[in-house]
Amino acid sequence: MPASAKIPVHQQKTTAVGGLDITHFHNQEEYTDLPEEHRDEYYILAVVIKGSGKMKCDMGTISIQSQSIFLMKPYQVHSADSTGHDADAYFMSIAPFLVPEFCRDIFENTTVEGQCIKLLPADMNGIIKMAEMLYNSFVADNIFKTEITTNLLNALIINAASHFLISGQKNAHNKTQSFRITQKFKELVRGHSFLHTASFFAERLHITTSHLNDCVKVTTGLSVTQFLQQTMLLEAKRNLYYTNDDVKKIAFDLGFEDHTYFSRLFKKLTNETPLGFRKRFRE
Repeated sequence: MPASAKIPVHQQKTTAVGGLDITHFHNQEEYTDLPEEHRDEYYILAVVIKGSGKMKCDMGTISIQSQSIFLMKPYQVHSADSTGHDADAYFMSIAPFLVPEFCRDIFENTTVEGQCIKLLPADMNGIIKMAEMLYNSFVADNIFKTEITTNLLNALIINAASHFLISGQKNAHNKTQSFRITQKFKELVRGHSFLHTASFFAERLHITTSHLNDCVKVTTGLSVTQFLQQTMLLEAKRNLYYTNDDVKKIAFDLGFEDHTYFSRLFKKLTNETPLGFRKRFRE
């Protein structure tokens, strides 16, 4: 892709239900139309039973192998470099607001090289069974489908996060300075308001605003302002999805003094109103 070209951002497919879409890939025909370099608004979590391949991701390469779990984070620039011919995998797209915060922290702390990890047979068998149960529940017609899939997904995410955490601790020495600065920035965001400016956080990290912006851009694919906006949206969507609070209360809880400004900003960033989002994901 030419340097001047705008990198497309993909939204979840219309087949997604409540922020989750899951597919069981088990033959090569389903891999023939691979997208070019792009970003996704959601997490990708794959349970790879068989097959291999390579993904280009944020100027690095992820090697995918059999008996592994694979992660792609929102807004990472990625494309398929190569794929095998005997793939068997469960492929999930997951809206960020469905991921527990402590799991999201683990995923965000995972380096590009660590986004695919091979598991021991016992651990892999457990993950495969969970993915199979989730897939069967997702395609089934059940009156409690949303409740069942939400709980199964939560268990699978937590299980996967535990393996990424252990793997990340083993490879902590591979983290770059940009990665470490970005993690410190994220810690500050959690301790303060995401309504602060980039310069506010740069001052507390004792670096320039441009340096902070460069580090965050390299690590997340987003500018500091975009990252803060996405953090706000994530919390807003969680409150809209998991609570029955009205928009005014949610806005005030997020730190907005004017709930109408919050609603305008939400619509500007998502192309739908807060209540429109709630209705769409709860249907």
